Amino acid sequence: MRSRDRNKYEAFGQLFFCTSTIVGFIDIFNYAPLCEIVINDLSFYQKRGDIRILAYAIMPNHLHLVVRVDDGKTISQCIGNVKRITSRHIGEWLRHNDQQLMAKLDDYSCLEPAPDCRIWKPRFDSLVITQEWTLRQKIAYIHNNPVKSGLVRQPEDWPFSSAASYAGIGNPILDVDTRWETMGYGCLSSGKGSQGR
Repeated sequence: MRSRDRNKYEAFGQLFFCTSTIVGFIDIFNYAPLCEIVINDLSFYQKRGDIRILAYAIMPNHLHLVVRVDDGKTISQCIGNVKRITSRHIGEWLRHNDQQLMAKLDDYSCLEPAPDCRIWKPRFDSLVITQEWTLRQKIAYIHNNPVKSGLVRQPEDWPFSSAASYAGIGNPILDVDTRWETMGYGCLSSGKGSQGR
């Protein structure tokens, strides 16, 4: 759902599937340090209590999230905060490491309606999740996105997603609520195959 329609619906739920895209659809997340910036900034807002992440995938030019927002917060506020802090940190990294890519982003940002947009497109897509089957579907979609894009053969092979956490393998780089305890479940297995029940 585009931001112009969001205010009508975001009051009806706390759980959202969101997608944010880089200006010009530029593949900046081919740089692992930029993925790590997003991970660290998401972790900051999660530890602060603004959001709880149920699933994520950082794709080359966009970010998918399933998040639960804290009481008293809106999805627009939470995603806006994430986009602002990541834009600042990504911009700082690029100015020191790849000025050519920063210039390319600047060129594309001039085409956006928001003058302060430098990294992310000003709008983001979101869907209120109210049913468990929708939650399962969106998590599966997020985890399969790198496979569908030809980046890896198995979802859990993509290093910047929650697929490995759901499969119960490896050391997660971002804490993810695989048991959906924030949704009042807490009894779901986080092991392999838990999404397909």
